[in-house]
Amino acid sequence: MANEDPAAVVGADENPAVPVLTGEYADVSARETAAEREAARVRANEINPNAMDVDDNDDCTMIILDGIVMGPQHCAFEGCIKDLKNTRGGAFCEEHETEYGNKCRIRDCPRERVENTLACHPHQAEWRKYKLDHSRASLLGVKRMLQRPGESNEWQPGLRRIVQPHDDDDDVIIPRHSYFGAARFYCVETITAPCGVVIAWVKFDRSESPTNILNWLEKIYPTEESRPHYICIDKACRVLQTAIANGSWNRWEKTTRFIVDSYHYINHRTLDYLCHKWCNPGPLNGSAPNLVQVAYDKNGQPYFQRAFNTQACEQLNSWLGGFESILKRMKSGNFDWFLHTMLFYHTQHVIRKQAQQEELHQIIEIEDDEGGEEEEDVEVRHWAVEEDN
Repeated sequence: MANEDPAAVVGADENPAVPVLTGEYADVSARETAAEREAARVRANEINPNAMDVDDNDDCTMIILDGIVMGPQHCAFEGCIKDLKNTRGGAFCEEHETEYGNKCRIRDCPRERVENTLACHPHQAEWRKYKLDHSRASLLGVKRMLQRPGESNEWQPGLRRIVQPHDDDDDVIIPRHSYFGAARFYCVETITAPCGVVIAWVKFDRSESPTNILNWLEKIYPTEESRPHYICIDKACRVLQTAIANGSWNRWEKTTRFIVDSYHYINHRTLDYLCHKWCNPGPLNGSAPNLVQVAYDKNGQPYFQRAFNTQACEQLNSWLGGFESILKRMKSGNFDWFLHTMLFYHTQHVIRKQAQQEELHQIIEIEDDEGGEEEEDVEVRHWAVEEDN
């Protein structure tokens, strides 16, 4: 066994010196790690030396979730996701455009707006700031900083925004202060199989929150029979925590385990006990044999490798990102049609590619079998010649 520590991840980090979990429950983790290490040693030496050989076991299923920050505009009014009445500078759908009329676009302000502006006299400062922040020069500066995040020039703003930690409570939605501009869907969430086939997708309006993810999964997999054995998502530890808190875990625990992708786990395993304990995507201690398989190198030596590609969804989203400049200008209906069509053709391409690879694999196996027979014949004749001499 390459590494008995359950915090090691096969194929991503097999360093035996895994940092110790710190913080809450660290002492509990230390005791459990020692017990699991001893249990793994017993299994390897006495009970089942091929603990990760699952060829004779039933197949298991996995899906992978990931989101890409991309989406069309929609009505700015709280809770409304209808198409805009005016897609060039408008902020409301037809219903709320009529409702607001000439009212100030600051939330809950009853006053009339000043002519040629979207705010009343007391709120002109907010309106001017919005216009300045959304001017062409300002947007070009933002674009430059996004394209070259490592640059640091004297004319650039000194403010460095704090990166939101992965596990911040993004279920909390901050209401909009004004309705000067249209709202936009926050992200597109996709579900794929490890092979890359797209299973489902959805637009999330305000956030990629654990609650939104769980509600969507309930719609896609309403019955126990339909649910996968593993659900891989970069914030699986947050999703699992939310499911336990709201009671939905009672419906999932019989069939499914939530795991994180390997890159998230490397950064989070020493900080979060729940992630460390339950969300390892490729444990090396034999506790999840379906996630790890035994392969052999060219010298015939066995080694462990991950059984699933947990980055399939991220790879898909990287491809989708190339269409963002087209998609973000579309109405919601056109966005849905275009994206669904592209994902359909992508899935067909993946399936055809798999069929070609399977056919090639079968041809290679046939050639190897035929080649083996020829080599055996040649070998016999060779020794016969040497004996004759």
